[in-house]
Parts: sequence; C-alpha cells; structure tokens
Amino acid sequence: MRLFEKIKLHTMDSIKSRVILVLGKPLVYYQREHFFKSFTFAWNLPVKNTSIPVFYLKVNRLADYTLPCIQHWINVINNMGADFYFLCDNKKLQNEILRWICFPNMNVKFISSSKCSQLRKIVKNISTRFWIKATYAHLTTFFHAKKTGVRSFWNIDADDTFFAMPIEKLSKYLKKVEEYAEAYNISAFSLDMHRSRTFGRHWSFGITFTRMSIDWFHILEQNTDSKWQKLYDKYDYEFNLDWFFTYLRDYKNLKIESFYLDNTMFIHWGNFLLNIIGAAVFSWENNRVKFPIILGVLGDENFGDIPICPDCIKFSTSCKKKSNQKFISDHLTYLYKPSKQMENLWHK
Repeated sequence: MRLFEKIKLHTMDSIKSRVILVLGKPLVYYQREHFFKSFTFAWNLPVKNTSIPVFYLKVNRLADYTLPCIQHWINVINNMGADFYFLCDNKKLQNEILRWICFPNMNVKFISSSKCSQLRKIVKNISTRFWIKATYAHLTTFFHAKKTGVRSFWNIDADDTFFAMPIEKLSKYLKKVEEYAEAYNISAFSLDMHRSRTFGRHWSFGITFTRMSIDWFHILEQNTDSKWQKLYDKYDYEFNLDWFFTYLRDYKNLKIESFYLDNTMFIHWGNFLLNIIGAAVFSWENNRVKFPIILGVLGDENFGDIPICPDCIKFSTSCKKKSNQKFISDHLTYLYKPSKQMENLWHK
C-alpha cells in the first residue's frame, strides 16, 4: 500500500477534481477551476438534508459487472437528488471506483464496516461464521444512520444488482416505494429477490428501504442468544441478518415487507449456470417470477417459472419486455455499438 496516492476524479460538472489518499484512505478532495484550487478534507464533505433518504452502497466484489452496476446506481441517486455513502472494506475496489466512476461532484464519501463492541454483541447472537463480515456490513448502515440522524435510507448491494430500465423511470418507482413505506408505516421494505423463490419463507436484504422511526438497536439488543435460528434450521444452516429480519417479521409483528416492480427485468450478478439460486436474471410478469436463463438454457420450469409470493406488494410500471431487453443490450453489451471489424464478421 502506498503512503500517498493521487487519483483523478471524473465528475459531471467537468471541473478538474482529485482525491489524495493516505495509507489507502481518502484524506483530501480538491478541485481546480481556472487558477484557483478548493480543498476539502474527507471528514468535512457535505451531508445533505438527513430528512432525504440516504443510499448506502455496499460494495466488496470487483468483477466485470461491478463498475457498470455502481455507475447505474450513482446515476439513479443523482437523479433522485439523494445523498450516498460507499460502504467498502476492499481498498482495491475503492480505488477502482474513484478512478472509473463518473460522479455528480467530488462529494464521494466512503465508510468501512464497524466492529465496535455494541455491534459485536449483536453479531454474536445473529450470524453464523460464514456471514459474519456481511452482518457487520449490514449493521453498519443502521449504526451510521442512527449516529448521523438519518431518518430513512436505502441499503443497496450495489456491486452486483442492476435494474434494466432508464434512470428516470427507476428513480420514479423507487420514490413510490419510499412514499408507500411512509404511508403504511413499513419499517423495512425489500425488493423480492428471494421471498418468492423461497415461497414466502425468507425475507432478504439486497435492495432495501429502511425507516428509522423505530429503535432498531433496542430490538436487536433484546435478542440475547441464537435460539431463534432453530425455527429455521430445516431451511438453512448458515444464518445472517436477513434470517433474523425474517424472524422479526414472522414472530415480532414488525412491518417488514417485500415489493416488486411489475413488468421489469432485474439482474443479480454472479455465475448464472453454476449458481442458479444465488445469481439470476429474472422478471416479474403476470403474477409470476420468470428466469429466462433457467427456462431457456436449462429447460427447468420448477425453478424457472414460479408464482410471486402473495404478500409481496406490487408496483405497476410502464415497462415492456422488449424495452427491458434493449436496455440490457445497450448498456451491458457491445451489441449496441460493435466495432467495424465485428460488423464485418457478423454481417452477410
């Protein structure tokens, strides 16, 4: 790790921006406009009105799809006029984000997972060994939101999730989700990434809107052992905060719900063939969740075409299947604008 490092920031305001890292941590951001330079220390970066939802972009995986996913989320956040923090424990990924992502301005904030004594006590009674790091990361978003007075926030697995729709549409639908949660007093509202796939047995994080209107830490600290896991040991043997929230939903009568955007296509990146449950391309349509790779490549209808869980809350959209497919083609592949050589190879 270098003692000092300077990285050029790409910003939408076209002002020359740089960040200076010391021992791998962003220390100073500065801009040069004409002959003048403005300096900002990382801990003095501006925080927007805490009454506006904040996005915590949880990132840890560096793969081919990571930066396109992150860029899409940054564009959506900018369109919504919201604020964001990267929750990142991977210094190499942090630097790649700083080098390649185009930001609205130089207000780019990073935090890392907290392992303070308060969180250690909670993690001990929630997580099994495999999910310890992920549980600290999830809890850090709650911890940071409470410490900074944030009233509501989005908790996003930003390194491997992608909605196949323009940022203006996605922004509009996410705002509807926020408004619904406020109107119906929903405490945690998560995208249906796993609830339908488990026939209503499992609530999960991934794309989640959380309201801080209840004392989450009082609830988390009331749990003093891991006996709750026995309620679900016929379904799993590794437990995390997702399963604990499932328990809170099932047995503590908290308003923890799931939603989906009808007629939209979503990608949870990973190995689509070797890990058909953990990673998938799927869409919600006609009261079904459909997985085109599982259906088309594997020919498996049991996993590839399932009913949407009845308790998932539907948000209607104006999206069409063809537009979803075209968006993926245009933004995630080179089919939209192939090189002249490729065109010569492919065309008769």
